[in-house]
Amino acid sequence: MEVIINQEVFNIQNDSLIEALRIYGLQETSGIAIAVNDHVIPKSSWNSFQVHPQDNIIIIRAAQGG
Repeated sequence: MEVIINQEVFNIQNDSLIEALRIYGLQETSGIAIAVNDHVIPKSSWNSFQVHPQDNIIIIRAAQGG
């Protein structure tokens, strides 16, 4: 199925959010927030969250600064 991650289309084999993040190449998850279709997904739910075709996944990285 196709999902959109940070404005790029990716094909994933199952409906797992973790699978989508792996296909995207995300390895380090500290300082990361995930939103699916404009809804923030708590990190405690990432392992069980199911994505659907054409879901829009946004990965937000925390950055230092002021």
